Amino acid sequence: MRHLLLALALAVFASTAAARATIPPPLPTPAKSFDAGSLHVDVYGTPGRRALVFIPGLTCGPWEWAGEIAQLSPSYTIYALTLPGFDGHPAIKTPLFQTVSADFWTLLQTEAIVKPTVIGHSLGGTLAIMLAEQHSDKLGGVISVDGLPTFPGMDRMTADQRTQAAAQMTTAMAQASTPAQFAAMEKTYVLPNLMTAPDDIAVVAPLTARSDIAATAAWTAEDIALDLRPQLTKVGTPLLVIAPYDAAFEGKVLPDAAAKRGYYESLLANDPAADVQMIEPSRHFMMYDQPQKLHAAIAAFVRQHPPG
Repeated sequence: MRHLLLALALAVFASTAAARATIPPPLPTPAKSFDAGSLHVDVYGTPGRRALVFIPGLTCGPWEWAGEIAQLSPSYTIYALTLPGFDGHPAIKTPLFQTVSADFWTLLQTEAIVKPTVIGHSLGGTLAIMLAEQHSDKLGGVISVDGLPTFPGMDRMTADQRTQAAAQMTTAMAQASTPAQFAAMEKTYVLPNLMTAPDDIAVVAPLTARSDIAATAAWTAEDIALDLRPQLTKVGTPLLVIAPYDAAFEGKVLPDAAAKRGYYESLLANDPAADVQMIEPSRHFMMYDQPQKLHAAIAAFVRQHPPG
């Protein structure tokens, strides 16, 4: 899975220092919920306001965006998506990115959503970048929270090497063949490498374990094989990538936040207007490790880039 791959890439550099939990508040009650093709949609906020679309990452649901939804829903109409196979929602057949992106554009047309700002985390951020490449003219901007056009660390691999890496990851996932095993893997190995507070991990692990194991593997395989860098030249809407850095965790690989920012910028080079902002100290789940800093970055982007 994507989370597991990140953990495998970084675990050797992990710090064991505990951090204070910053569990977001519970999700507000949605104004309405419905399915749009393969997507599940929860709507929050005031109808008729400027639209924001939140896309969770691998194995996650809107609960990971609860803090942002609570803060932004009084001023915006928020469409919180759940991808198929995650958070208790049914899986679909592959191809996943192709199907979900097509359903996203149908959702915008059916619900008359005009130029939303799309905000995605991890896998959801990669999907948001794909959407910007497909139809920038239909979006007001994109924020990708630690999601990239190609999987970090695999940017120099060939297509065949990516396919082999995907096969290895899905094989590794087969070891967690039951929901209980999946939850244990999330709690004891995966999430401790992606967020810092044990209390947060204890809350999040059973939530991620509600996702379908086979669907998680399928999403991971497609994600690893994906390389959106050539199509970045098509992006014509503001794009912000928010990246975490934790010196105690990844300092042996990247000596400082500037080095990590430079690496991320290299992956976005085909969109010279793309911006990379760093949040530190934080790991992958910035909405847990640094919720105030993340909210400030998101709110500033939304204010600075009203839909044209």
